[in-house]
Amino acid sequence: MGMGYAVKSNQETGLGRADIDIREKKKRRAMIIEAKKSASEENMEEDALAGVKQIVAREYLKGFEGYKSVRGYGVAFYKKMALVKKLC
Repeated sequence: MGMGYAVKSNQETGLGRADIDIREKKKRRAMIIEAKKSASEENMEEDALAGVKQIVAREYLKGFEGYKSVRGYGVAFYKKMALVKKLC
């Protein structure tokens, strides 16, 4: 844990394993990131949304009882580009 954050990769949560799990203990905030590699720039939006849908479908946000803020993001990567979609 560095700078007050605990960062874990492929941590078992919900019904699967989230790519990145970041938790801030002091302010009780957390973030789940699901990353996708896109085959083309045109697929990035669809892939980022697929990451968001995976967070919901596999219930990655469960297990954060007591946290004031829990956010989920789907991130698509293509070459040196990235596109982020937030779970609403």
